[in-house]
Amino acid sequence: MSSRVQSMQAGASNKHASRRPTTAALAMATLRTAMRLIARLSPALAGRVMDRLWFRAPRTRPDAAAQASLATARRDDFLLHGQRVATWTWGESGPCVLLMHGWGGHAGQLHAFVRPLLAAGFRVAAFDAPAHGASGASRHGQQRVTFFEFADALRAVEARVGPLAGIVAHSGGCSAVALAMRQGWRAPRSLVFVAPFCEPQAAIDGFARQLGVGPAAVARFTARAARWLGIDWRDLDIATLPQDVHRGDLLILHDNADREVPLAQSQRLAAAWPGARLIVTQGGGHRRLLSLPQVVQNAALFLVERQAMPGPQRRYRPADSRGELDRAFEATANFWRRNRA
Repeated sequence: MSSRVQSMQAGASNKHASRRPTTAALAMATLRTAMRLIARLSPALAGRVMDRLWFRAPRTRPDAAAQASLATARRDDFLLHGQRVATWTWGESGPCVLLMHGWGGHAGQLHAFVRPLLAAGFRVAAFDAPAHGASGASRHGQQRVTFFEFADALRAVEARVGPLAGIVAHSGGCSAVALAMRQGWRAPRSLVFVAPFCEPQAAIDGFARQLGVGPAAVARFTARAARWLGIDWRDLDIATLPQDVHRGDLLILHDNADREVPLAQSQRLAAAWPGARLIVTQGGGHRRLLSLPQVVQNAALFLVERQAMPGPQRRYRPADSRGELDRAFEATANFWRRNRA
């Protein structure tokens, strides 16, 4: 969730940068110095600052290729929690596959999957999560957002485009899919997780090191966030999904050069998810692998093969079904109440 801090850190450590400090490096150094001082004076205040940084999603803009792909889709916005959510759909018929970006991303990041999936006979849908891309703020205002809002948007989009045949999710988008499943949402038959952010709690230590704060501030931050969300941090780990949760077939694609999410997280997820398959790529990093032919081709082939396999089909529901949306939000409310009890 700390993409802004990570991006500044990357700018500071770029081996090809000039010896003169970059703006990002200076900003990171200033932030670290300020956080160290705040943490010494008041760990509680440092924990509150960490909270503001952790849950603040950076806005990123689609590049030219992503914009060109989005321009070929039908744009359809709707309101969620009183805020606008931007969605795009490609294709007129066929089972629908949803593309789901991660923290700090946008729908256009997965544009490389659109043409192959259309060619395979699928419809394709994508959306910008609340406080991301072209969508409005989340219910928390400004850029503050959580994976709960991602999960709410996922269910709302499915209610509009019809039942999903599959999902291709990236990074934190995978966390949101798993959270929706934990809340009672029934996942589609086929799931493709690309560089899944499997263990949010494991990222806190690295986040704290970047900020230069110690255990006291970290403890205040984790406790504060857990109280606000109403859950234990372990409940956000994908591998800890209860055994009775309905699971789709899972393909995991992860790059061995990923510096944001360790490959070991996907290895643990593959071991915990019955029947999951893990493909390790090389040289794609955390985001570039979204355009690697190996990744796109394996994802499309997996979805096609699973679609062709016999099995129970989900009954069609009208895209404007309010009942489905009401049940989805009721499941969310029940989940929060159970975990706060």
